[in-house]
Formats: sequence, structure tokens, C-alpha cells
Amino acid sequence: MNEILKIGVKNLKTKIYLGELKSTDVVKECFNRIKEVEPKIKAFLKLNEVNSLKQAKKIDDDREKTNIKHGLLQGVPIAIKDNIMIRDESMTSASRYLENYVSPYSATVIEKLEDSGAIFIGRTNMDEFAMGGSTETSAYQKTTNPWNVEYIPGGSSGGSAAAVSSGMVPFALGSDTGGSIRQPAGFCGVVGYKPSYGLISRYGACALASSFDQIGTLSKNVTDAALLTSIIAGKDYRDPVCEPKEWVDFTYNLNNLGILKSTRVGIPKQLLDYRIDSEIIKYFNDSISKLEVEGTKIVEIDIPAYKYVPALYKVLMCAEVSANIATFDGIRYGYKSPNGKSLNDEYAKSRAESLGYEVKKRILFGTYVLGAKNYRRCYYQAQKVRTLLITQIRDAYKKCDFIFSPTTSQMPVKFGEVLSEECDVFLIVANLAGLPGIAVPCSFTGSGMPVSMHFMGPRFSDAKIFQVAYAFEKIANFHANKYPSI
Repeated sequence: MNEILKIGVKNLKTKIYLGELKSTDVVKECFNRIKEVEPKIKAFLKLNEVNSLKQAKKIDDDREKTNIKHGLLQGVPIAIKDNIMIRDESMTSASRYLENYVSPYSATVIEKLEDSGAIFIGRTNMDEFAMGGSTETSAYQKTTNPWNVEYIPGGSSGGSAAAVSSGMVPFALGSDTGGSIRQPAGFCGVVGYKPSYGLISRYGACALASSFDQIGTLSKNVTDAALLTSIIAGKDYRDPVCEPKEWVDFTYNLNNLGILKSTRVGIPKQLLDYRIDSEIIKYFNDSISKLEVEGTKIVEIDIPAYKYVPALYKVLMCAEVSANIATFDGIRYGYKSPNGKSLNDEYAKSRAESLGYEVKKRILFGTYVLGAKNYRRCYYQAQKVRTLLITQIRDAYKKCDFIFSPTTSQMPVKFGEVLSEECDVFLIVANLAGLPGIAVPCSFTGSGMPVSMHFMGPRFSDAKIFQVAYAFEKIANFHANKYPSI
């Protein structure tokens, strides 16, 4: 693997700006690496080699022109999850239903990346419509875990996580509805960040569950995650929940290693209620010890509603899936069945012939809980308990600054094996409450698989969560430049 690909994004963009590296060389090395490992990893659904090289050449040619605006990511390659729209490009969300769909506009995050000078290498694989935790429900291919290709990379942003982990791209965009960035980041040994709800615009992202969804980042280190967030965050009138915050440089004061001395970290006592793999428990306890050595105060917190998290997520997420996927009717866009004999038959067959099992299952359950007989008993009650959970978390933050937990309760499984429904329970809470969360790799198991820990902070504490995650990254001593042998 070429040393160029091991350079962090912050240093990479500086070297390109100063002329010490050519963007063309960086892009070429990315595609060389893709050609080397992609046949085994299968992280990409689409590659833009020709256009990427043209854009990189233009950036190199324009570098010394004073009248040309140079963006913060000028000439740096990035991968995009295939549920984020880029104008005049296909976007499938890894579904047969959108196989021939071409985006009429770009997502806000894409517009900001274009302004920054980033180069879109390609679109990454995912679970169909982001429904799944293994990237096995993709209609096109199964992405593998770079650390062991017999194992899943996690999901739904498994393609983005695997692409970054294997060194094919420096970083990538993903989306997170119930841990869909942070879980695959944990499985693949990269940093996965989900922002506070409303910090990054969702405009142009194919919706799964609108009150949960957030676009976030996957990168090799916390610094790169903070840099990318600085570019894509900010107000957007086209997203009604994107709050009008002033621009923030999330890399500012990032190297504040003393922050751990003044930080209180909360450990929910409800973690003991879940079955957690023994190796994860070992490294979790090691991580707590390392934090204590740095002067971090560890406190136990009580969030009784934690036990409802898996059920809450299933009811509310599936209800929103049912509402959002209702627009996929085969009439306005997407797959249209040639076998429909009436309007209702057209609706039914278009969806039946093009949507996968996992999507159909969630639609059916969501429609059930929204039905007239079940609405108050299921959906309405779940929303009340969600409010209770949020209130209890707010009370917990009176005792601590961040909540600390393992990223997942179990290690990745082999293809065909089933993940526990509680695997992502420590991550889902952030989506239910609209809070920022970041998964940071900390070690490797005896079998060579990465282990990750998770910080969750109060809403809009994103700048501080980056500082704490950066400090933890340093004391964890995880080797960010260690790449899997593929």
C-alpha cells in the first residue's frame, strides 16, 4: 500500500495546497488501491475514475492561480454512501427499485463538499434503503470486513466503513439512523461520527426514518472527522430541523489533551443488563482505567428507560419507514412493474418485485403500528416513552459530561449468522434523543479484529465530543496507520 494513502486528510490537503503532492497522484493511488482490494471487499457500487482524474488535473493546473478559490479539501478524494444525492448521477440506495434513478439535484452536504474542492471517488454499498446492520441486504453485492473477509463489515454504512478501513479512500460520508455509521466503524476499526440532530442538513439524503436520520462521517482518525464536519455542518433553510447555528471550526483546540482531567464520564448501570462479549468487556474496563489515570472522573448514572430502547426503536423507526417508503409507488419515479392490471395492482407489484425482504418486513410492521386499532397502543405510547427516555438522559447529564460505553455489545459475525437485536443498543439511544455520538477504535482482539468504544454527549456538544474523543484516541494508542492485509 502506497504511503500517500496513509497520510491524514489534514496533512494531505496541506501538501496538495503547497504543491508537495499532486491531487492527480493521490487520486491515482486511490484507484490503484481500489483495483487491488475491491474484488475482495466489494465496498463500491459505482466508481468515477475518469471524472475524478479530470477534476484532480484541473486542481493541479489551477493551484498557483491567484484568482482561483482553493477550498479546505481541495484535491482530496472522498467516497459517498449511495443514499446521498449528487446531481445528474445515479442513486440507488442499494435497491432494485431505484436502479435507474438519476438525482435531479445535489444534497446540501454534496454542495458544500464541491465548494471545498473535494473529489468524489465513487458511491459505496449499503443495506437496501439503509435497512440492516450488516450490508447483506444490498440488492447488488455483499461488502466484506477488511480485517477478515469471512465476516460482515456492519451496516448500513458498511461500504463506506470498509472503503476507509482498507485504505481505498481517506474518508467517507455515511448516514446514521440507529448506529448505521458507528456500528460499521466499530466493526472495521475506523472512527464513526453521528452529529447532533439538526447540525448537518439531511436535504438530499434518501430518508429512512426522518426523526432519526443524520448524515455523518467515517475516517481513520478523529482529526479528519472534525475537519469534514466543519465543512458539511451548518444551517440550511431546505431542512426544517437544521438549526441556524453559526459556523464552527471543529478542529479548533482539538489537541487539548488536558480535557480529560476536567471531564466527568457517566457509565449507565443498565449496561449490566445486556449480554456483552467478554473481549469487549475486557477492553471497556481497560479504557475506563486509562481514563481514570488521566484524571477523568467516572460516575455511575441511572437511566431506567434504557430497557425500552430496542422496542422503542423498532416501533418508531418502522412507523416512519412505512410513511417514507409510501412515496415509492412505481408511478412518479423508480421501478414500475409491467404486470400491473389496475392502479392498486400496479402499486402492489411494483413494490413486491423491486423491494427486498428486510424493507418489506419493516413496511408491514410500521403500517401495523400506525393502524387505527394500534396507533395509541403502539406508536403513541412509544413516543411518550421516548420523551421519558430523553428526560432521563438530560437528568443524567447533570452528573456527567459524556456517557461512555462499548460501541457494540458483540463482535462482527460471519456472513449468514444473525446479529443480536441488542448489538446496537448503546448507539440507538443517540438517535432516539438526537444526541451526538462518536465511535473510536481502541484495540484489537486476539483474533485481530478491532474493538471500539463510544462517547455520547448532550445535544450540540459536538465540538467538545471531538476534543474528548481525540484525547481518548491518543491514550488508547490505537494504530490508525495499521491497515488490514487483504
